Amino acid sequence: MAHFVFQHRRATRNIGDRVASPARWLDFGAEVTVQNFGETVPACDIAVLGGGQVYGEVAGAVLYRAAAARRRVVWGIGMRGVSRDTARHDVFTCAVDLLGCRDVGVEGTIHVPCVSCMAPRLSAPPAPIHEVVIFAHATKSANLARPAGIPFATNFQGNFAPVIDFIASGETVVTNSYHGTYWALLLGRRVLCLPYGQKFGGFAQPPEMADPSDWLAALPRARAASGYLEECRALTQAFHARVMALL
Repeated sequence: MAHFVFQHRRATRNIGDRVASPARWLDFGAEVTVQNFGETVPACDIAVLGGGQVYGEVAGAVLYRAAAARRRVVWGIGMRGVSRDTARHDVFTCAVDLLGCRDVGVEGTIHVPCVSCMAPRLSAPPAPIHEVVIFAHATKSANLARPAGIPFATNFQGNFAPVIDFIASGETVVTNSYHGTYWALLLGRRVLCLPYGQKFGGFAQPPEMADPSDWLAALPRARAASGYLEECRALTQAFHARVMALL
């Protein structure tokens, strides 16, 4: 029986990072080990590293801690803003069997969005009960305008199901969280994204964007994605099949 080892950010309050491991959402058989980044990968058939904005952690794992794995797979990492013109990047990418990136259009990678799109809860969310909700990044929101009366939550609050239910409760979701943006798009909600870095530019169906300190005027521009949940799930299932074919 094949043995899979998965590494991702487990010891974090960020709900997006905590649920970004393929081991949580897909079937890889009975023999599965899940680790935090920084641990040494034991002997196994396939080590699966990612996802999330974790290029540095994944490269370090591949280069220094995953020699015992027969195959190495990178799953859904963010690479926007990463310098790929380095010897370290060349060595890292040559040491993996599949390089999956959540950002579209990154040369040398296979586009596979965050695996949390496979969560069953996204298929049948509760109906919206608020016109607008704000879902904020807990540590990146100093300049975020927060009008009174609009329901507010952060990516450091609660577990996955309540977070999805909160995001789904808004007809329009205003967010500066990467996963908040992603999940709102998957849920078919109108989205206004308030980016603080390059990583928000990698969505296959990009959201409308605005300045975090003055987003109210841009609210009418918020829009929903069409068929994004099905699109992301199809890409994820195809990548999963490629991984299983490595055995």
